[in-house]
This record gives sequence, C-alpha cells and structure tokens, in this order.
Amino acid sequence: MNFSSIFILTQSSVPVIGTIAKLFGIIMNGIYDFFFNTFGVVSIGISIIVFTIIIRLLMIPLAIKQQKSMKDMQKVQPEIKKLQEKYKNKKDPDSQKKFQEESSKLYQEHNVNPLGGCLPVVIQMPILFALFAVLRNIPAYIGHVRDVYASVVTNIISLPGYEKTLETLHEAQKIKVKGFDVTNQNKIIDLLNGLTSSGWEELTESFIEISDKLTPLYDKISQMNYFLTINLADTPVNFSNGINGIFTVGLLIPILCFLAQLLVTKTSSSPTSQKQQDQTQKTMMIMMPFITLIFVFQMPAGLGLYWLISNVFQVVQQVVVNKHLEEKI
Repeated sequence: MNFSSIFILTQSSVPVIGTIAKLFGIIMNGIYDFFFNTFGVVSIGISIIVFTIIIRLLMIPLAIKQQKSMKDMQKVQPEIKKLQEKYKNKKDPDSQKKFQEESSKLYQEHNVNPLGGCLPVVIQMPILFALFAVLRNIPAYIGHVRDVYASVVTNIISLPGYEKTLETLHEAQKIKVKGFDVTNQNKIIDLLNGLTSSGWEELTESFIEISDKLTPLYDKISQMNYFLTINLADTPVNFSNGINGIFTVGLLIPILCFLAQLLVTKTSSSPTSQKQQDQTQKTMMIMMPFITLIFVFQMPAGLGLYWLISNVFQVVQQVVVNKHLEEKI
C-alpha cells in the first residue's frame, strides 16, 4: 500500500480537522515569517522543527493525563487478573454480571477510569490529521512560500497551450490533485507542490522557452525545501536510481525515525506493565517501529522530519513524566 496516496494536496476543508489545520497554519506561517524577517532564513525544515516542538508543548497536558491513566491501570492490573482467573470458566449471565460488578468496584476503590487513557488518544487524532494537512501542503499555509509558487504559475500560464502540458504532467503523478483545474491557480500550485526533483526537471523541459525564468524560481523553492542537504519535498530515498538513490543522507530520516519509535515503545511502559501485556499488545509494540519505517520511506522527507522530532520529544517527555509520576506514587 502506498501511504502517500491517502493524502489530498488541497487545503483541508474537513469539519474540525480543517479548522485545526488553519490554526496550525497560522502558527507555521508565523514561525516561518519570524525566521525570514529576523534572520533571513528561508528553511522550511527549521520551521517544521520549531512548529513540532510548539505543538508537542501544547499537547503536554493531554500526554500527562494519558500517562497517568496508564500508570493507574498498571496498579490495578494484578487485581483484574485475579478476577479474570476467578471467573475464567464461568460464562453464565450471573457470573459475568458479578465479574462486571466486582471490576467496577475495584476501579472505583482505586479511583481509576479504564477508558481514561483512550480519551487523550481520541482527542489527538483530529490534531494529528490536521498536522499532516499542514505539513503535506506547505504553500497553502505559508504566504512567502506560496508567493514563489505563484510566480512559477504566472510564467507558465503566459504561454499558449500550457493547459495540455500541465494535464499531461498531472496524469503522470502518482498523487492526483483533487479537482485539478488548469485554470485554477491554487490547483496548479497544489500540483507543483507535489513534484519531486525529477518532476521539476520534467516541468522545466516541457516549458523550455521560459526555463531561464523557471530555473531561478525552482532554485528558491529548493533553498526552502533543502535541510542538511536533504530535499524535504522528496521521499528520503529514490529506489529508481539504484544504489545512488538509496545510500543518500536522506536515508538517515527513516532510520532515525525507526530508532526513535523504538525508544517511544520502550519508554511508554514500565517493566512491570510489559510483563502484564498480552501477546497482541507485545506484537503491536514490536511492529510499530517497522510500520513507522515503511510509512516514512514513502512520505516526503518533511513529514519524516516532523515524525522524528515528534518522537524524540515524546521520548524525553515520557521519561520526565514517568519519573514525576513514580515519585508522586
């Protein structure tokens, strides 16, 4: 499955998610403008890092609540196991009712809500989708970036017959722009935003008569997209280029994401809770780093950078919060 195909390159209009995305877009635009106006920095990578840290800081209360719920559940888990063993072979309605009653009483005595850890996760889901909406379509949310893309569009639409060329380019893309329209500037920018390095080369060759104008603009876009020699608009590696496309600096992003996710799974639970986990939970803990690795390999490196910084922040956060909760207990 190609995970990148589930994302649409237009600004999100989904209820709740679209509203949150616009709020995040304002924050992202403010960060970019600050670095651009103050230091002359045009790096989207730096903006993504600062943006990720700010969002993670805002989400700390939810994270603390979730970790506290997990700790509370760990305390009562041995007693729940005893109840499960007690009623293991009693499947009649009366026994099941007593099991539910005793379980509820146990939770009340320890002031534990068995669903307490789920609520923060449910709340975070629309936030996560909104984050991807912003990071997947940077020009829709950062004014300076959009202006550069708009200049490219202005030069392209000045040529007769540009429509057919753009239609052909659009059809060749793996990710299609929703409602693509060659007369709509926003849709053309969405198309350009989805182009890889090779896609830009194809675009420049298709409009060779204005290549002298497109090349400087593409250089500006590259300057914005490149971070530590990695093009954040491209996937971390390009398998079609063989060895040269695989063993690049971009390979560090999925590898580091894998290691960071591994640390997240290790620090998210104590040794005691790990012993209490059933086989399904243990399998998920093992699989998550590999799922992350596959996911990041197929997404633009900019999303991988967000994922990496987010996981590193989460590891530090979990270590600090777990230590605080253990001292409190």
